[in-house]
Amino acid sequence: MKKSKFPVENSVSRRSFLGSVLALAFTGLDVKTTFAAGKGERGRGPQVYLLRGLANVFSTGLDEIGRRLRLAGVDAHVEGFTAWRSALNKIVADREKFGPSPVVLVGHSLGANAIISLAQALEKHGIRVDYMASFAATSPSPLPANIKRVVNFYFSRHSWGEALMAGPGFKGRLENRDLSHDPNVNHFNIEKQRNLQDEVVKGVLRAVK
Repeated sequence: MKKSKFPVENSVSRRSFLGSVLALAFTGLDVKTTFAAGKGERGRGPQVYLLRGLANVFSTGLDEIGRRLRLAGVDAHVEGFTAWRSALNKIVADREKFGPSPVVLVGHSLGANAIISLAQALEKHGIRVDYMASFAATSPSPLPANIKRVVNFYFSRHSWGEALMAGPGFKGRLENRDLSHDPNVNHFNIEKQRNLQDEVVKGVLRAVK
């Protein structure tokens, strides 16, 4: 029998893995949010949030994207996936204080699930998401109607990461990009691919102009 290139993924079921993920994430692993901890007023400007996956350690590619955005002058926040409610409160508060500004959401794994939850909550406040980039969402909800453009990198086979689906009223642009053709890319390194990082950085910069 041919040896799998993905021993971790083949050794456990998706259900048991995700169950372990959730248990680990919510028992003793507290995410500290810099933007909710009183670091001062950011002032008017784009709202850019990148949410990592499990335990804040499996999504280091988002840190690189955030670093490149900051070098380009964009005040990008990289946080754990459980921080999405704090991000919601900050976006709503800044909107009330400074008026409308572009909103951009990027996420990997559980963070990709979380940015959809964040977008759904923003819809209730009448706030549009101008650009969303999703890396290997594990159990994504349908996309709400307030998102203008979404690019989703996923796997139809050999690794975890689901295609996204439009929810009721969604009329934005949705691009599901299947990366199953490349056996060297999987759930744990998808957000670290330089070409995908380049694309997301360019997408963010276009959205915040």
